[in-house]
Amino acid sequence: MIASREQLEKTALHYGMLPFFANRIAGFSVEEMAAPGMLFGEERDDYGCWDWKGPVIREMNLAYGKFFRRKAGFVSLDLLPDFLNYRRAAYPVEPDSPEALILDTILRHEALTSTELKRIIFGSPSRKRRVGELVDTLDAVKPKRHSLEGPLQRLQMGGYVVIADFEYKYTAAGERYGFGVALYTTPEALYGKSIASTDRSPSQSLACLIRKLSEKLPQASTGLLDQLLK
Repeated sequence: MIASREQLEKTALHYGMLPFFANRIAGFSVEEMAAPGMLFGEERDDYGCWDWKGPVIREMNLAYGKFFRRKAGFVSLDLLPDFLNYRRAAYPVEPDSPEALILDTILRHEALTSTELKRIIFGSPSRKRRVGELVDTLDAVKPKRHSLEGPLQRLQMGGYVVIADFEYKYTAAGERYGFGVALYTTPEALYGKSIASTDRSPSQSLACLIRKLSEKLPQASTGLLDQLLK
């Protein structure tokens, strides 16, 4: 069972893809594999699986985001090209949509937290007056301030955006507190421009991913694996 950061990374790399939370494939999640008290670090002072996500991401062997039914999980870099190839075809970004606006904003800045995204996209009343017609145009597609999470989830499901790390707040004494804030970027910015390159068609990529998972999860039906990946 997962009881250390090293074990979390090793387990995710073993499967190639690993959802963080329980799903229809019994036992196939960090939540179910974590040792007792280790999912959120209830039994230790050095946190748990939930807090090890950032250190695991920084090792640059696994991508992380809301990839599985809009819930978080890992995808290894060797499977990421096929994952991106399939998902981007399955979840196209429509022009003049909230997703297009958010993605363009992230692309222009390379990496942004959700707090920074809100500030840049929504700005302030004085800023809105200054940009005039541009903001009037964006208002038609701009997501509601409280619903930024939905478009961000769709961008992660489509493989356009991943989480590069988590930023935390610290007290004057240097003690960390609160939940980490996700830092969003694109796979190309984090792993290189060729990360989405593959000679396979999207359907071939999906078949490849299912085949890889089937080798590690012989108890899971193809139908369940297909549902997880869609």
